[in-house]
Amino acid sequence: MKLFLLVIMVLTPLFGKGQTAVPALDELYAEAYSHIRADTVFQQHLGPERCVAVFDSLIYQSPTSFSEILAKRWGYIGYGKMSRLLDSLNTLDKLGYHKPYFSSQVARLTPVSGAAKGCMVILFSRVNNGMLLAEVSDNQEGGPGVRNVLSTFDQSIHYLFLLGADGKIERYHTQFISYN
Repeated sequence: MKLFLLVIMVLTPLFGKGQTAVPALDELYAEAYSHIRADTVFQQHLGPERCVAVFDSLIYQSPTSFSEILAKRWGYIGYGKMSRLLDSLNTLDKLGYHKPYFSSQVARLTPVSGAAKGCMVILFSRVNNGMLLAEVSDNQEGGPGVRNVLSTFDQSIHYLFLLGADGKIERYHTQFISYN
């Protein structure tokens, strides 16, 4: 019985630490959402409906469109290093891919589902390697799925949020992507 109580006393602080990580992710996604809403590029592409929604699942997003920024951050500057970085990012693409999965952290950000035609939908990735990626696109087709939001002939705004050692957003970068 004493051994059981000792085990519970040792494990109780560990359970408490695990619970503090969830609000940190809540705050991170909320901060990223605020940055996107305030961004001038986003404001220019916001439709007349003014509908903005956050997709309720995390989806995999490739960081390769930000390779030059990541090269500077990770020290891949110089001859031949950019190709090594691209190889590394392609390997991360293969290993990091996952099917979209529901996230309560992002689902709470907006009350709107984003299924309405013309609604701007923000899709977040999971946090990985000190970065968070987001893609913003309009739901041209209408409907709740990723395929409705991201179509073959679409334009999107990509965001790269770089995180500091404290897990908070240090800075972010924006790119406008046309899939035509």
